[in-house]
Parts: sequence; C-alpha cells; structure tokens
Amino acid sequence: MLKTTLNAAVLAAMSALVPTLAHATLLAPTTTTKFDVSNTVTDTLGGGKTSSDGASSGKANTNMDTLKTAAVAQFDKNKGVLTGATVNLVSKYKQTTTVTVGTGGTGGNNDGTFTAKGTASSSISLGIPTGVTGASASQSDIKDTCTFTGKIKTGCSDGVSEKQVDNSTTVKGTALNAYVGSGSFLADLLAVSNTAETTSNQFLTDATTTSTINWTGELSATYSYLLHAAQSFDGKSAVTELTLDFGNVYLNDTVKAKDFSIANLADNDRVGLKLTNVAETDANNVFGTSLALFDNLVQGGSNGYTASFLATVLGKNTATYQLTLADATPDGTYASDTLGKGYNLTLNLTANVIQRAADTAGGQVPEPASLMLLGLGAAGLAAARKRRQS
Repeated sequence: MLKTTLNAAVLAAMSALVPTLAHATLLAPTTTTKFDVSNTVTDTLGGGKTSSDGASSGKANTNMDTLKTAAVAQFDKNKGVLTGATVNLVSKYKQTTTVTVGTGGTGGNNDGTFTAKGTASSSISLGIPTGVTGASASQSDIKDTCTFTGKIKTGCSDGVSEKQVDNSTTVKGTALNAYVGSGSFLADLLAVSNTAETTSNQFLTDATTTSTINWTGELSATYSYLLHAAQSFDGKSAVTELTLDFGNVYLNDTVKAKDFSIANLADNDRVGLKLTNVAETDANNVFGTSLALFDNLVQGGSNGYTASFLATVLGKNTATYQLTLADATPDGTYASDTLGKGYNLTLNLTANVIQRAADTAGGQVPEPASLMLLGLGAAGLAAARKRRQS
C-alpha cells in the first residue's frame, strides 16, 4: 500500500527544482608515460647537378617509427563522476638535416673545392581521443651544406634545429567517455610530414640529404571529478537499512505514524542523489509510506517521509521497501559512463496486532471509563451506609 501525501509530493517537487550547488573539483593526475620516437627520410641527387632536379623524398607518416601510440591511464569510475580531462605533453622535437657524399666525389686530381647542399622540413602533432589534435609543431627549411677540397670521405652535419613542445589539451565533454575505464587510452604521436631535398651537388658522385626527426618527452592526464552520491537513512553516517517497529497494537486501534528520512551525505565535492524506484513487499497490504521519487537531492540535504500502519490483521505484520537510487546529473560537462546507479536502501516495517482479552463470562472487559463509574458508585454506597450506622 504505497501512499503519497501532499507534503511528500511538495518535498519531491522542491528537490527537483533545487539546482546543483557549485562544487569544488577533485583532481586525479596520472603517472607519466615516456616516449622516444624517430623518423628518417632521404633524397639523393646525382653528381654534377648545380640545382635540384625538382624531386624530394619523404611523405606524411601515419605514425612515427615503430611506436605508434603511447598509453595513458584512464579514469577509474569508482572514484566518482568524471567532469573534465586534460592531456599534458612535455617534449623536445629535434629536426636534423645531413648532407653526405660518397668517397671519391672530387675526382682524381684532388683539385678544387666542391659543395653539395640540402634542405629538410617536418611537422609533428599529438592525436588524442576522439579525433582531437593536441600539441603540434613544425620546422621548415633546415639546411645543411657539405663543402670539401679533395677527395671527400665523410659527410657533413650542421643543419640541426630543436624545439621545446609543451601543451595541455582540454578534452571536450562529448569525448569524456573515451577516457573512462580500467585500462589506458591511446595517444598518437604523428609525423604529419617529413621531407628532404638535395638542392645542388658539385661532386662527381651522388649527394644524399637526410631528414631525421627525434621527438622525446612525457605524456600524462589530469582528471577532474565529483564524488558519487551517498544514500543513507541517517544524515551523519552511512545507514543503508532501517527497521521501524510499531510494536504491539490492539486490533482496529489507530496507530501513530513513524517518521524517517533519506539523506545524501554531506561533501562539497559530491553530486546529487535521485530516487528512481520503490519496490514494496507487503503481504497483508496494511503498511504505507509517503515515499515519492525525486531527481536531485543535493549533498548534505535530506527528504522527510512517514510510514503508517492499519491494525486490521491479527498477528505479526511485516513489509519491506527496496529503494533504488542513482547519481543525479551534475551541471556542466560530465562522462555519462561514470554516473552511478543501482544504489540501494532497505526499509523494513513491522507491527504485532493483538486481541483485547475477554472476561471469564465470555464478555468483554469493561472499558476504563465504565470501571471508573463503577468505582465511584461503590464509594458512594459505602459512605451512605456509614452515615446510617452513626
């Protein structure tokens, strides 16, 4: 027998209208993941070419070298409701251009000075779920010149450029679910482009320009979250099962209702609580409550209710109410996969109905008022008898 009073309905409506209070935000940083990746391309120009042949070598690579991804720990939804995530990068990006010429490139007479020139460019970027480009950087026209008098035996390497690449990328709210789990999310370390071009070669043998990217650093994530709702029958501590005992009552007597409340334990970093279902087991249909579903009981708040009993069935009467609750949706962005549900509260109601005892003649025991009148009458008769004797 589930009864909803006007008072309970008003409380539920007010609870639904109260906005989620401004929250402080808890932070959960992950451990850092180190990476060290490289990529190399080359371009060769034949001997005796005073200008480039117009061709260059190198193209965008899906991933750099053999390390295609870096794994960063996901957010554990047991901690709470994820409200934000940032992916943090601290790295160095080095672009090296090297021009080399084969042995004997100056010919047999060892006379003269010969030069080969090359240039290279590259760009990198960090890709994170889902389809977001994080940090990016590029370096262009990094040149190297190899000049030698006589028969060259080795190459030159002075075209080096290095950049510090730091970035914190905020994840969009619509992508937060990709960062939830017990494993890791994968970040792509992308060589968007890497090209090399030998622009001239006065030597008699081939000159080769090599473009090399070295990208090293650390990746981590920082998660912001709120604690899950904490349901309780007590506003100060976690009480998930409550028994209300109406005691022994006489058949058909009016029984005073009992009060109880549902609370969301206080913490400024906690989401609201909602009641999603009430399942009642009452074999004799003699108990009732003013319970009503609600959408957002803020942290530190409580809703009050009453439990009632009809003393119409002799013997022990019991009822159980299984309450199902969940996290209320917080304001702003959040990962829906981290909203908790299936929280439980159990309310037990019990009462024992007894029959008034009958007198020895089979009649009912006189009511208290009748007994009082009989007593007064007996006292009057005794007083009258005493006056006659005197």
